[in-house]
Amino acid sequence: MTVRILALSDFHGATHVLDMLMARIDLISPDVIAFSGDIVKGHSRGDEWLQAHDEGRTPEVTEDIKNEEKEDLQFYQAFFSFLDTVKIPSFVVPGNMDAPESRFLQACPQSRLVHQTMVRTPVSIAGFGGELTEEQEETTFVLQYSRERAIEAMKPFSGKEISILITHSPPISSLSNEDGQEKGSDVVNYLVDLLRPEYLVCGHAHSAQSSEWIKTTLAVNPGAAKYGNYAVIEGDSVEFGRLV
Repeated sequence: MTVRILALSDFHGATHVLDMLMARIDLISPDVIAFSGDIVKGHSRGDEWLQAHDEGRTPEVTEDIKNEEKEDLQFYQAFFSFLDTVKIPSFVVPGNMDAPESRFLQACPQSRLVHQTMVRTPVSIAGFGGELTEEQEETTFVLQYSRERAIEAMKPFSGKEISILITHSPPISSLSNEDGQEKGSDVVNYLVDLLRPEYLVCGHAHSAQSSEWIKTTLAVNPGAAKYGNYAVIEGDSVEFGRLV
């Protein structure tokens, strides 16, 4: 079954792009929307996580982080209301900034969530969000998941026909280099080899808008939606676009 996929990633609270994106979706007429994570900004949580790591201490829930919760909820509401309005089957995994995990899971409609699971409408879609790492686990300040957890969650889908795999982290490839910084994870390369999906949609490396074949999988990083970037996938073709 050939489908037209609109691939999106890294919204980061850019509500100003939604009206333009709505108009573009009307022109594209996708069969399915695959979003690979990072709906909110999460600056205060992310900054505290990094600073605590640098200082060798446990991160704390600061007043700024408490105040950020209201902004997070507003972004989730705007984003998921937008998907409701377009009335196209849309599937989502969280990004590394979509923490705490509990807040994201409460905000995301279950009918759109493919994090650590698989759905079969309109085609088979599986997903695993957050930043995939070798050993790190964190679900409060940022979302980081270990190789072991990712494999444990996704191994039951090995051998099943998967049309689209959605991850937030990109595989180590041309899709993962952002301004000289490696943003990819070898865990994604492993999952692609394990699951052999027809397509991989990923993000996280905002400026690495590109596609690459990884064995029989067409892997696509649409670039950051906060900059107006998107990709349309159909068959073996990928068309990159930018909202203006």
